[in-house]
Amino acid sequence: MTDAELAESWSDLGIVVRELRAQNRGELADRLIGNVLYASTSGEIYNNVGHTLHEHRALRKTLSLEGSAAWDRVIDLIERIYGGINLPHWFARQWRKFWRTK
Repeated sequence: MTDAELAESWSDLGIVVRELRAQNRGELADRLIGNVLYASTSGEIYNNVGHTLHEHRALRKTLSLEGSAAWDRVIDLIERIYGGINLPHWFARQWRKFWRTK
């Protein structure tokens, strides 16, 4: 799977991968693509992508506004799919969205 194919199928994750590559974090970008490509079920895809993003959550601050917003949307999607919301994380994302619009 190429970056372009990922961007077509999951645009927000494609934005995150593009931003990571621009910051010379190609290994992490490849890991995210591998999480999508080599998983056999949607549960594995969302679980692995969510785990990878959670492990490297400090990198979200280094992305552009578009990249960090895409990162948040990916996490929001994963939390919605698993039927629960981590309330403190949700409030933190809302706060960041508020300040991005200022």
